[in-house]
Amino acid sequence: MKKWETIREFIMITFATVIVAAAVFFFLMPSHVSVGSISGLAIVLGNFVPLKISAITFILNMLLLVLLLIGREFGAKTVYTSFLLPVVLAVFETAFPENASITNDAFLDMICYIFVVSIGLAMLFNRNASSGGLDIVAKL
Repeated sequence: MKKWETIREFIMITFATVIVAAAVFFFLMPSHVSVGSISGLAIVLGNFVPLKISAITFILNMLLLVLLLIGREFGAKTVYTSFLLPVVLAVFETAFPENASITNDAFLDMICYIFVVSIGLAMLFNRNASSGGLDIVAKL
């Protein structure tokens, strides 16, 4: 793969990861909705563990990456997104400390999350990457 193609690939992966992080931050976190992802598990654990959601997401992603053997290309891209996703969440947590539900309805937040995160995940899967977490298990 040429250098420009690689750079373009990682720009798209970065953009897709920001979309996934925005879906988690703006729709799941304010409503405390859990839809069965690592981010959802992090939201639940955030009620019991004195860490930010971004830190819990990072820890869980790293545990999954260590426990699972994955292909080289997919693995490299997923390691990148597994580090990037909690960083973007941390940026959102800092930039919007009083994050509240946009819709004021947990069900609508869940529907919006599913729609928005699907766009980001489709972009990642199309580039042989994932956002980490349970996506790694799905890839296997």
